[in-house]
Amino acid sequence: MTASTKRDLRHAARSRRREIAGRTDALAREAAGAAIAEAVLRFVPEPCRVAVYESLPDEPPTGPLVEALLAAGHEVVVPVVLDDFSLEWRYAVRGTSGDDATVRRPSHGGHTPDPEERRGWLGTDTLATCDLVVTPGLSVDSHGTRLGQGGGCYDRALVHRDPSAPVIALLHEGEQSEVDLPADPHDVPVDGYVTTTGRVVRLR
Repeated sequence: MTASTKRDLRHAARSRRREIAGRTDALAREAAGAAIAEAVLRFVPEPCRVAVYESLPDEPPTGPLVEALLAAGHEVVVPVVLDDFSLEWRYAVRGTSGDDATVRRPSHGGHTPDPEERRGWLGTDTLATCDLVVTPGLSVDSHGTRLGQGGGCYDRALVHRDPSAPVIALLHEGEQSEVDLPADPHDVPVDGYVTTTGRVVRLR
């Protein structure tokens, strides 16, 4: 497929996501976060290190997942997007706002971080030490091809992962693709996905 086709698919997926987020109230979002957390915790029965992204408002919520993983004794790392769209990693921090507790969002690209900001960062190759990687995505097809936001952050980061560590994406229910998505040579497929209803789909 052409680059323009991929852009068109991404544009349509973003519009669909905005529509889903627009009709999702606070109670439904809370339920989605709980369903995702319960489903993903089944992948990590023993204490281990898990990489999880920090969700934006229209994405499947990951705050409850991070909190649940930390409460269960797992080590959680979250990404910092650098200026060149590569990913650094840092430890997740427990929230302090009660039931709505979320991890603190790290600094994102657009500036050069100072030495204090870099203190505690774990390196761009941190995924090599993770037992499970949870990635964002706009859609996933039956082959595990993931449609991302277009920056290539995770495709570059996943090069470092432990090949035995599962990679799963989080989707709103209904975002899975019924047709094959275009895949470039650098695209890294995922092993499955979890939806906001807690549905787990294993693909690889």
